[in-house]
Amino acid sequence: MGAGERAARVFRREVARRGRAARSRRVIWGWWHVILKELVAYADRLEREGKALPFMYAPQSIKWLVDIRPDGTFRSVTPTHTESDSKKKTAKVLNAPNVVRGVDIKPKILADKAEFVFGLGEGNQERLARQREAFLQLVRDCAAQTGRDDVQAVATWLSGLDPQAFHAEHLAKYDDYTSADQFAFMVDGNVLIHLPEVQAFWAKVCTPTEEDAFVAQSLISGDTGPTMSIEPVKIKGIFGGQTAGMNYISANASAFESYGLRSSAIAPVTFDEARKYATAMNALLADRNTSLSVGGVTYAFWTSEGGIPPVGPVLRDPEAVEQTVKRGRLASITAPPKAVQADPAEFRDALQSIFEPPGVKISNEAAFFSLCMTPSGSRIAVRTHLKSTVGVTTQRLAQYFARQDMAPMIEEHFGKLYGLYVLIGAMYRDPKKEKTEADTDALVRFALAGGPLPHSFLQRLAARNRAEKAVTRPRAALTKMVLLSRAKEFQMDEHKDLTHLDDSYPSAAYHLGRLLAVLDDIQHAVMRANTTLVDRFYGSMSTMPYAVMGRLIQGSQAHLQKLRKENKFRHDEKQDLLQSVMVKLQPRDVPQRPLTIKEQALFSLGFYQQKAALAEQMRERQKAAHDRKLQQAPSDPTTPQGDKDHD
Repeated sequence: MGAGERAARVFRREVARRGRAARSRRVIWGWWHVILKELVAYADRLEREGKALPFMYAPQSIKWLVDIRPDGTFRSVTPTHTESDSKKKTAKVLNAPNVVRGVDIKPKILADKAEFVFGLGEGNQERLARQREAFLQLVRDCAAQTGRDDVQAVATWLSGLDPQAFHAEHLAKYDDYTSADQFAFMVDGNVLIHLPEVQAFWAKVCTPTEEDAFVAQSLISGDTGPTMSIEPVKIKGIFGGQTAGMNYISANASAFESYGLRSSAIAPVTFDEARKYATAMNALLADRNTSLSVGGVTYAFWTSEGGIPPVGPVLRDPEAVEQTVKRGRLASITAPPKAVQADPAEFRDALQSIFEPPGVKISNEAAFFSLCMTPSGSRIAVRTHLKSTVGVTTQRLAQYFARQDMAPMIEEHFGKLYGLYVLIGAMYRDPKKEKTEADTDALVRFALAGGPLPHSFLQRLAARNRAEKAVTRPRAALTKMVLLSRAKEFQMDEHKDLTHLDDSYPSAAYHLGRLLAVLDDIQHAVMRANTTLVDRFYGSMSTMPYAVMGRLIQGSQAHLQKLRKENKFRHDEKQDLLQSVMVKLQPRDVPQRPLTIKEQALFSLGFYQQKAALAEQMRERQKAAHDRKLQQAPSDPTTPQGDKDHD
């Protein structure tokens, strides 16, 4: 191959690479700019409602307050932590001026680190001196433009300050002081960063002009104006991300660059829009009602208008939904039947009562947005996004909780609902050691949008059942949810919701699971074996039943014979139960091959529900025996009836 041909090949590869990058950006911005636009709209809404922070302010830990007298003399410097939390040395969080710093020296007005306020630190002394001078000049400018005497008092004190002497006299005695601590100023009891004039000055300082910024058309609104060079506000609160904050838009490799544009200029967004979407996201992530961190992923939820339903807390811990549904059932019926069919309508009513407490108005027609995020270095990776309405989302959530319903093994688990972490953890030995981001995202999408759950869930659930030789209620519930989420693909009858035992279910695999549960129950009625049938044969019976089924049935005959000699009634009961299961398992119905993943799932449900039915039967028998014992007990002679009978 000649040099010219090699050069041509390299050129074609480069053209193809740039084309792929450009197509990727177009696809991403096809939906991404919509999400950012909605976040900007949410920020505007917060400002209209008076809930937004001042321009370029953010919650920050202010560890020290420097009190200056109106005449510009020093009064005191005090730590902000209280006596109750002094052991933790937790600084007070205040809404303070915020700026994203790079290599440039950028002071913050009247609240900054000791490195800027006093020029104290162990770094480059020349740079520290320049940082202090920049901070002092900013305070002087603020005093001149606002005309406030209290700001001028701070400028006067700083101008005549000896930083080293101040440190030795007032700061060295504190063991927890560091040069990274933030200091704020107060005069006559007023914290200066809270003054409207100071906030207006800071907004003016932070707003870029066309002379010192790249002017382009914004990809969010289409408006032309000064765009950001880097995102002006870091986004904090992403699980596993950098505590200093992260970015949405940036480029750190040539593959993401084109037309000579670098950094954030690859996706031009005006400074104000970037500030707004980052501020809005920070507000959502700081509120537990509008965010959710679980399974390695972080979610943010918001609406276009009205209140925001607390979807995150409900998914994290659905106990409130569970208790509301139970109260509704108790109020509607006097004696509930043994098996109450879960109705999505009752879950929808429960959710609406939780979403709309007194004083909160939720609009069912309002758009509902969900964003799933994970960290990727210093950037935020958006895994999935969702746009729906509040009404549709509530209905989907109701169906999600209704499909969790499963017959309980113990009475306390009637109607119990599970949070995301419990359901995801049901598939693993130790979920803390696994990468569960994709699983969590799939389950949340199913809960909010009704999307099908992945086949891999069934594989993991079956493997966990085999490993533990048992089927737990969370695993049974999740298995049922996966099957019903793919009802058409698996040819499932949606009218058979697989919540309780169904002895007419049209699946041999389901009845094979029932068979193992019945055979194990027969063995348990005769003996207390250290190693049960389930311990020995669950793995083979749930995958290759044809290989062990005959041996298990033959072995059960010896147990039945022994039971007939000891307790004829129980023998007949167990024999009838075994016969009722065997009727559903004609030789031609038993697969002469390994069970498919769907059949293994049905096997586990049949096994679990037969076990649950046997447990319910035992509870009824014990209750009946207890009632008979109470009826047969002699009357208490101290009662009026007892005294009468005695006489």
